[in-house]
Amino acid sequence: MDPSGGVLAARFGLAQQPGVASLAAVARHGVMGARNDHVQRLPVGVDVVVAPGSADIAAGSVGVIARHADKALRHLAPMVIVDAGRLYPGSPATDLVAAADVVVLVATPLTEYLDHVDTRLSALSDSVRRDRVGLVFVGKGPYAAAEIEARLAVPVWAELPRDPRGAGVLAGRLMGRTWQRTALVRALRDLAVTVRQRAPQPDTAGLEAVDR
Repeated sequence: MDPSGGVLAARFGLAQQPGVASLAAVARHGVMGARNDHVQRLPVGVDVVVAPGSADIAAGSVGVIARHADKALRHLAPMVIVDAGRLYPGSPATDLVAAADVVVLVATPLTEYLDHVDTRLSALSDSVRRDRVGLVFVGKGPYAAAEIEARLAVPVWAELPRDPRGAGVLAGRLMGRTWQRTALVRALRDLAVTVRQRAPQPDTAGLEAVDR
């Protein structure tokens, strides 16, 4: 759901259809059809709805899906993780973030990036409660998690390691039998548990939004 366009299809050699564009087309007409009409599976075993590479098509599709978020996404699975891209002012994905049960903001823990997180939190305050938001940092920075939490009034849910092998697998560049034991994947597994604990039970909802 990144309005700037997606890269998963290109990285993993998948077709761009079915995906976000096909999902938007049926959402516009209110006839959702089967889940598998829009889902593809990555080699790592994850089901995805891939975004088109074109920003023009992606932005239009995300805008349609955002207006019909409940019926367009909640029928796909009990829990859906939405990659909303960068949350710039006026992003078509903003309404998806507002509809999410849990919001995860991903950033590098350096001053210049924390300033961006601070301004985004302020901009989201009208539509997203702070108790639904958690921070995830990639790599180390000069500040302890407790310092950042005190400054931004939002908890740090995870600190992801800079792991070239794990990142390579998740980017479609590497593979191997031991990829699930990489440091990055282990950290992501712990993050998944944390997010799941904060989300409503499957019978009540299931949208997570990720801003990177």
